[in-house]
Amino acid sequence: MTGIIGDQTFPKELLDKLFELCKTMSTKEAKMRVNDSVKFDFKIKGQKPVVTKGVMQVSITGAGFDADKIGEFLTTSKFSEL
Repeated sequence: MTGIIGDQTFPKELLDKLFELCKTMSTKEAKMRVNDSVKFDFKIKGQKPVVTKGVMQVSITGAGFDADKIGEFLTTSKFSEL
């Protein structure tokens, strides 16, 4: 599961709760990675990659996640869909 959060004041506790939810569902070891400096490289000749600051990229790996439970958590928390 991946996502981008564009607010540096976003509460880290919500990410921790999301990760705990994913850990309880996962049939494999779940891991979370958060990057606050995200690089987008479009591989266009002569163009440098775009590096963003102030945007968090979140990735949670595992297996057997229940999309409905995750969606319910996301909609009842401060997360919003773009």
